[in-house]
Amino acid sequence: MDYAIREIAPQVWRVDIAGVVRIIRYRPDSATFSPWDISTAEGRRVWSATSLGSAFRWIEARTGYPLEALLADSLLEQATAHPAPQTPKDADSVPGHEEPGTWPVVNRIHT
Repeated sequence: MDYAIREIAPQVWRVDIAGVVRIIRYRPDSATFSPWDISTAEGRRVWSATSLGSAFRWIEARTGYPLEALLADSLLEQATAHPAPQTPKDADSVPGHEEPGTWPVVNRIHT
């Protein structure tokens, strides 16, 4: 199966399944209950959705391909191609970290 799902800009997704391209774009300035637009590669709007998940499910219903599984595969491929910076594994190495029992009491009122 020929597919590609990737985020091409913040809150803009390109979905390419078997040669059919759909762009999912969030419209932040929209005063609507469906701020996610689904359009063709040429820019013609074909549907609006209430959430990103709903937009992916709409494409899934039209193509017959399990888009959520494809999205997960695509995100895993992107993560392995561009690994995130490593975080310290030891909590003591984090600056300013204190153990839960040693936090100072602030504004405690005795009655």
